[in-house]
Amino acid sequence: MKILILSIIATFLLADSKLIDGLERASAEHKRDACALAKKEAKKNYDVKEMNAGCNCEISDAREWMCFVKFKHLSKEN
Repeated sequence: MKILILSIIATFLLADSKLIDGLERASAEHKRDACALAKKEAKKNYDVKEMNAGCNCEISDAREWMCFVKFKHLSKEN
């Protein structure tokens, strides 16, 4: 069992840079999608006048992306 755990740790420590780059790209793609969805929801629910280009996203303990978008708005009239 100890050998298995050590081999798993060694695999991640000595991982090829292409593997690490691929994982980072996949994470960035999910983050970009989550940011776009957050902006879309903000525009749907508010009369957005000005919105920052980016947003702050982080992955929660439940493995869901949470994004915070900064924007200026008025109440949306129904």
